[in-house]
Amino acid sequence: MAMIPKIFKEKIDGSLEKLNAILERKEPKVLFFTENDFLFPEDFDKDFGRSSYEFVISYSQSIFDNQNFDFDIVILCGHLKSEEILAWKLQNMPRRPFVALWAWDNHHEPILNSRAAMIADAVFPAHWFAHEDMANAATLIAPHLPLCITQWSSVFLASMEERIVAAGRCDKLYGGFFNHADARERNGLIASYRERYPNEHVFTLPLDKRPAYFSFSQEQRLLDWASYKVSVILPLRNDISQRLFDALACGLIPIVPPEFPDLDLVFSRHDQHFLPIVRMESYSVEGIADAHTRALKLFDRDGKQGVVRRHRFARDNHGLRNRIDRLVSLFRPGTAFSKVRIDFENGIHIYLT
Repeated sequence: MAMIPKIFKEKIDGSLEKLNAILERKEPKVLFFTENDFLFPEDFDKDFGRSSYEFVISYSQSIFDNQNFDFDIVILCGHLKSEEILAWKLQNMPRRPFVALWAWDNHHEPILNSRAAMIADAVFPAHWFAHEDMANAATLIAPHLPLCITQWSSVFLASMEERIVAAGRCDKLYGGFFNHADARERNGLIASYRERYPNEHVFTLPLDKRPAYFSFSQEQRLLDWASYKVSVILPLRNDISQRLFDALACGLIPIVPPEFPDLDLVFSRHDQHFLPIVRMESYSVEGIADAHTRALKLFDRDGKQGVVRRHRFARDNHGLRNRIDRLVSLFRPGTAFSKVRIDFENGIHIYLT
């Protein structure tokens, strides 16, 4: 790493030193911290009953002021809030944990993401297609860690399987989206679709209505999803958000845009065909309508067997426990990061592989 400026090399060396120390621990202590507590269910911790690591969940910054603070790895969920400040605080503690920034929103606001990434030890991009926006000479770029189901625990989903399978479903297309100011193309497409198909359940909501959705119980939200056969997935900016996994968990067939950069990284082509996930042929009103028609035929062809297949696939492979297990496994002997790769083609990018 001779070509990396000294001040950045020292930070990288410090991060690698922390990583090597964790490899020697039989049961690392892991803190999962998020400021968006409304995204997670109260029974979230039930998914972590048995694990090879100690796991603590916190939504309050007061945990960082506790004199007994003692964690090997802190997973900071990056929601474009206080991650930069918290990462700095963690790096200056007497007990300096490995700061793993799980960047949920790295598909937009690159400057805010980059500032937090520079302070963290490693950044785990939720959206790999945009990972280079956070690359810098002071931070390790870890492997892709996609988003997942967050509003329901796997334990809860398993308890609801029979009701998901037995749910009465309508043929109307489902898709609710928040009206982001920087999603003009999506907002325009939804408006045009609603004008052409006013009876379908595709709509936008202002951002301040988000609490209204989460004011409903877990069961109410799940059964609302499960009253449909097909859901349209229209990303804010090419991102795979939780809604794709939520749709599958509730037995729906998702329809997605023709250009969806990370889809093949998260779902193999075999799984896309097997579940299925239906691609639009064009990002247009006609493209949505055509994909909806094809998805309905596939849903009716597979019936309850298809609902079970999609539900179990999402529940067993794309829950929060799956993602945390994957992240922590990279710090364990046998599956750990084995080398650092430096790419100078578009600046200095330092990858953990």
